[in-house]
Amino acid sequence: MGVGVDTTSSSHEIAGEPSVTTALERLVVASQGVITKRIDLALLEGEELLSRTLRLVAFASIGMMLATAAWFALLAALIEWLFPDQSRALHLALFGLANLSAGGGLIGVGLRPLRRPAPNSGIVHPHEIGGRKVAS
Repeated sequence: MGVGVDTTSSSHEIAGEPSVTTALERLVVASQGVITKRIDLALLEGEELLSRTLRLVAFASIGMMLATAAWFALLAALIEWLFPDQSRALHLALFGLANLSAGGGLIGVGLRPLRRPAPNSGIVHPHEIGGRKVAS
């Protein structure tokens, strides 16, 4: 054992250079930092998307309420104009019938895609086997 000889260090280590363990620790710390920053970025983007979506929903809701009010006002005016000498009860009945018809028509249009399966969807009607009708 000579003076100035370090017997605890490995013969593969160069003086002043970090060890493999230190390099791995730095790599782990840097990786954790990158992952943390990515999570923060994803959260920020999520908050921005949520904010835009809520703003869109708010404006669409207000627009739909105003459009509904306009529909009622225009329909009431049309009924009053078409039947000026009729009673209020008849006006209300016509108003309700017009709204019922419009609502029923829109529901029918909305449910139309649900009545039949999409082509090539693989859904077979219970009374069909192999593309031909079977007696029930």
